[in-house]
Amino acid sequence: MSKIKNVLPWTMAVAIFAYLFHLYPPQKIWESLQFVRLSTFIPFAIGYFFLIFFADTFALTRLLKRFGFAIHVKDLVAARGVTYLLMILNYAAGQAAFAYYLKRTHRIPLWEAFSLFFFIAFIDLYWVITLAFAGSFFLNFNIAGIELKKFVWIVAAIAYIIFILNLLFWRGPLYKKIESKNWRAIHWIRKKDIFRLLKEAKISDYLKLAFLRIPIHISLIVSMYIVLKTFDVFVPFIQLLGNIPLVILTGTIPITPGGLGTTNAVMVELLKPYLKGPIFDRGVITPAELLFTASLLWMFANYFLKALFGMICLKKVSKDLFQPPLKSHSPPTSLGQNLPI
Repeated sequence: MSKIKNVLPWTMAVAIFAYLFHLYPPQKIWESLQFVRLSTFIPFAIGYFFLIFFADTFALTRLLKRFGFAIHVKDLVAARGVTYLLMILNYAAGQAAFAYYLKRTHRIPLWEAFSLFFFIAFIDLYWVITLAFAGSFFLNFNIAGIELKKFVWIVAAIAYIIFILNLLFWRGPLYKKIESKNWRAIHWIRKKDIFRLLKEAKISDYLKLAFLRIPIHISLIVSMYIVLKTFDVFVPFIQLLGNIPLVILTGTIPITPGGLGTTNAVMVELLKPYLKGPIFDRGVITPAELLFTASLLWMFANYFLKALFGMICLKKVSKDLFQPPLKSHSPPTSLGQNLPI
C-alpha cells in the first residue's frame, strides 16, 4: 500500500500529461515557445522565485518567534533551500526534513515543527478558498460547459463552518461543553502536539499569519499575467483574479503530486475563452495551445530554480541535519501538500 500510495499520483500525472499532449501536440508547443521573450521571462522567473522564497521564509520565522523559537531569516535560508529541492519530489518529505533540521539545530521538538507547517498550510488553504469565493461573485467559472460557481460556494461555506467550529473547539465554549463527556477521541486530539498551534493560537495569530502570507497568493495571480505578457498575449486581470485561485484550489486535490497536470488542464479550460493577442490572427496556434505552453514553461522554470537553488544550498549544510533518527516515526501527511508553495 505504501508503494501504491507513492507511485499512483505520479502515474496519474503521467496519464494526464499524455492526454494533454495528445490534445496539444509537441509540435504546437514548440511553435508556441517561439513567441516568448526570454529576455523578459527569465529575469522575471528568477525575481518571482526569490520573492516567494523570502516571503515564505520570513513568515515562518515570524511564526516561530510567536510561539517561542526566535530564529533569524538568514539562519534558515540554506536549510529552506534544501527542502525546496526535496519538495519537488515529495512535499511531505521536504517538510519532514525541515522539521528534523529544526530539531537538530535549534532544538525545536519534532511534532511542534510539524504543528507550525500544519498551521501555515491551514492559512494558505483558506486564502485560496477565500480568493476563489470572492472571484465567484464577479465571474462565471465554467469547465467543459459545467458551471462551477455553486461548487465554489459550497466548498467555501463548508470551509468557513469548519473554521468557526475549529475556533470554538480549541479556544471557545464548544470544548468546555464536551469536556465533561468521556470522549477519549476528543481528549486524544487535544493532547496531540501537532495541533499545538491550533490550541494556542488566538484570532490575532490567524490574522497576522494571513497578512504575512497574502503577498505570496497575490504574486501567484500577478505572475501569470506577466508570464502571458511575455508571449505578447493577455487575459484581463479580473479573470486571473478569480480563476487562478480556482486553479490552485483544484491543484490541492491529491490526485497528482503538486497538482501536476490537473492545474495545467484546468488553467487552459478556464482561461482560453479570455486569452487575446495579435498572434492568434495568424491562425498558427490557438489560445488553448499557448496557455498550455505557458503553464508548462512556468512550471518548468519554477521547478528548475527550486532544484538549482536547493543543490547550491545543499553544499552549505550537512545532509545529516535533514535525516531522521533511526527509530523516528514517519511524519504525517501535510494538510497543504499540493499547495504551490
